[in-house]
Amino acid sequence: MHRPVLHRPALTRIRQVCSSPRARAVVGVLALLAVTTFAPDRDGAVAQPTADGEDGGAGRNVAAASPAARRTGDGAQDGPAPPVGTRDSHPEVQHVLGLPPTASTSRGGPSAGSLEGGVPFPLQAEGAHFNPRRDARARYGTVELVQALLRAGAAVHARHGGELVVNDLSLISGGPIAHHGSHQGGRDVDVLFYTLTAEGEPRPSVGAPLDLAGRGVDFQDLSVAADDVPVQLDVVRTWAFVEALLSDPDAWVQRMFVARHLRQRLLRHGRRAGASRAVLRRFEQVACQPGYPHDDHFHIRVFCSVDDLAAGCRDSGPMPPWHRARLASAGATPRMAGPERLRAPITTAAEARRAAGPMHPDVRAWLDARDAWMRPPAGPGVCR
Repeated sequence: MHRPVLHRPALTRIRQVCSSPRARAVVGVLALLAVTTFAPDRDGAVAQPTADGEDGGAGRNVAAASPAARRTGDGAQDGPAPPVGTRDSHPEVQHVLGLPPTASTSRGGPSAGSLEGGVPFPLQAEGAHFNPRRDARARYGTVELVQALLRAGAAVHARHGGELVVNDLSLISGGPIAHHGSHQGGRDVDVLFYTLTAEGEPRPSVGAPLDLAGRGVDFQDLSVAADDVPVQLDVVRTWAFVEALLSDPDAWVQRMFVARHLRQRLLRHGRRAGASRAVLRRFEQVACQPGYPHDDHFHIRVFCSVDDLAAGCRDSGPMPPWHRARLASAGATPRMAGPERLRAPITTAAEARRAAGPMHPDVRAWLDARDAWMRPPAGPGVCR
């Protein structure tokens, strides 16, 4: 059995901190520090902290993992995703899957944009659901993005069981959205990683930061030590989701923001599982860690569609040659977003930590340990 990130004595002392008058502040700062991040600017460089893509911590204990076979993380074989149809018993899903791409229009850039005809991600679908702990007003995206997520979630469900947990997309008309620096044009989404128990059994997805070994702790009620649950990345199902999404010709994925150490873990599994060279290469190209880690969820961004480009949609950087060629084959040219940003109110990690006041040394030690992967040096797997 793998050991959890924190030993029991440390967790017990953290609960002692949580019994003080500052308990709720400590809980709040742990949650915020787990999700606040930096947004990459339009040319890929790291901009100022904007809490872009935070929110994984709000997704605890919401997915219904099915009784699939025992998994141990890196060992299972993984092949190409089987074809996924558009049949689903949920009326909302049937409606969404039947929409033409022109039913929605994304305008502007990810950080200064709007959305017309926003499509709601279904509250429940085959192999996926919108996180009920999130604000349902933030579940709108373009037709292309929502349909791609539904197809990928169904593909994983057909092979391995379990459900993809989807957090925030955009507001119904786009524009600034609380706690995000982007997510304004319906082309951004946060999804939780699939997770396992410490023993390697499928479990509900949880928005817990995962360490360099892909392990974390679902703290649940921080005032009770007995309910802490060690978790680990389900690399098999998470890679199956990546593979399904990147193999989908209608899912124009531009970025998958994810902590570099988790990116490396997924790539290693993909190679061992015999994934196609094309999928591995594409994941290497689109997956990267921005200036602050996404160690508890993916933040996924898709390119503007050809129709949306004509209507005023603007992509952020980078603009890889393979996407330029794809646009050229459709008679379109790239249109890049400007530097402007329309921001909703946000709180940085440093502000949250200061506001929490005195914390027990074990709490600080846990947060400090996270610095090992929070700001890695430039190199492969880091957004440029």
